[in-house]
Amino acid sequence: MAQRRFIMLCLAALCAGGCGSSDEPGGDGTTATSSQASSASSGASSGSGGSGPGGTGTGGEPASTTVVVNEISAKGGDWIELGNPGPGSADLSGLGLCDSDDSGMCNTADALRFPEGTQLAPGAYLLVLGDQAAEAGAGPHTTCLPDGGPSSCFYATWKVSASRGETVHLISANDQVLTQLEYPIEAAADGETWGRLPDLTGEGAVTAPTPGEANAAP
Repeated sequence: MAQRRFIMLCLAALCAGGCGSSDEPGGDGTTATSSQASSASSGASSGSGGSGPGGTGTGGEPASTTVVVNEISAKGGDWIELGNPGPGSADLSGLGLCDSDDSGMCNTADALRFPEGTQLAPGAYLLVLGDQAAEAGAGPHTTCLPDGGPSSCFYATWKVSASRGETVHLISANDQVLTQLEYPIEAAADGETWGRLPDLTGEGAVTAPTPGEANAAP
């Protein structure tokens, strides 16, 4: 009897501490909090993982072209010549040509966009007249330079400033710079242009005006 009473007292003491009840303070709360933390951690992990591939995948590989900005006239006539060294024909559809803004970046807002189907054969040149009326449209036009040059050309609303120097950019349809040529401040005198020497492949240098033809030293 005494032994039984002793056992009952021990059981009472154990139950006073909770007896492993599911109502133990912090039981379910701690588990839920751990689950939320795990979920948040998992969410943060999956979020950063998802943004990673998205960032590297955006835009894909930059577009490319064989066409170069080959010659710039900023005095005695405003025009830019593009050239294609080849070996294949180049598709200019949707590409743009722009001068630079005050920061030296492409002024995309005023870029000339070449119409669908504009092609430039290997070894061929394309003439763009600057400072033309916007309502005339990009072209192609047959009213070009009055003193020779190609019989077909395109129109841009902007022109290259000789006094402050500019960079002419050829850009892709999504505004990536494909190629460019810098016209330094007062790079050429009256009756001269700034172009690539050797023709189509060299760096910028003072050249004789040769719109639609291979560049040559003055």
